[in-house]
Amino acid sequence: MLACLINGPGHTEVTEVPIPRLQHGEVLIKLVAAGICGTDIEKVHGAYGPGGILGHEVSGTIASVGDGVTDLKKSDRVIAHHHVSCYNCQYCQHGDYTTCDLFKKTNFDPCGLAEYFRVPEANVTRGAVVHLPQETSFEEGSMIEPTACCLRALDKAGVSPGDKVLVVGLGPTGLTQIQLLRKMGARKIIGVDTIPHRLEMAQNLGVDETIDPSSRDVSEQVAKSTRVGVDLAIVSTGNQKAIPPALASVRKGGKLLLFGAPAQGATIDLDVGALFSRQISILTSYSCIESDIHRALGFLAKREIDLQSIVTDRFALQDAPKALEHARTSRTAVKTLVLSKA
Repeated sequence: MLACLINGPGHTEVTEVPIPRLQHGEVLIKLVAAGICGTDIEKVHGAYGPGGILGHEVSGTIASVGDGVTDLKKSDRVIAHHHVSCYNCQYCQHGDYTTCDLFKKTNFDPCGLAEYFRVPEANVTRGAVVHLPQETSFEEGSMIEPTACCLRALDKAGVSPGDKVLVVGLGPTGLTQIQLLRKMGARKIIGVDTIPHRLEMAQNLGVDETIDPSSRDVSEQVAKSTRVGVDLAIVSTGNQKAIPPALASVRKGGKLLLFGAPAQGATIDLDVGALFSRQISILTSYSCIESDIHRALGFLAKREIDLQSIVTDRFALQDAPKALEHARTSRTAVKTLVLSKA
């Protein structure tokens, strides 16, 4: 079977590898659609450290099940989450499920960008393989995981009806957050990006105002638009340069949510005195859990969010390296998918 693997810093290769063999409690999924995530690109180019497993925004069909699996069967349409928590440790008992020590130890084999991938028993028993409704396309299914991550982050930020919100970075997650914020009752949503195509897409998806930071000062424009600043600023990009203008746009007593994963060792200059006197809360949110995935499916089932319109580019699995590079360099790409035959 074909799988896209990292074969050195900045390089990937689609190569023939054996189909994984199942053990007790595991399932084998035949890939149909996989989304390229910014973290995939960072893994390839070393921002998170050397190596990594590519592909975690996936949908497909069950190819086979191991002994002991009773609620999944061959040919079921499914989505799968690559990480699961133990739900028993001190972190989990405090609700910090995605900081669980087990979380990153669970993953697909050999990766999500493969014709077939094995889902370990820990993921299966915790409900991380979820049936995909017939009315939901495989392409939409591949975007449920990032949508669930957005939902978890917005819950953590405590979005309230009437809030004014700034979203910095209008990639797939930023555009998804705009739609979710509108459903949560945000009164004013301002989107920030340097790419005209993404600014236009944000306007079509419900943003009230857009700012191109290459031509206008973000915090000045936010001040003009809101008078006192936004209640919540979301940094939906891993570029740490986006943090200072987002922070400067938050009102006194407001919140800054770091959603995009920065590179290892990324730093910013921070005026701690101003942070203290303005009483700004800084929050972070990483990944999602199974309950978030079910909630995201609910939003999609009710057609309260439009994920399909975010897809701009599609590549065959054998061209996955081209897909990764296109997602990294294109100024027209928003969501890039890798497709395998159903």
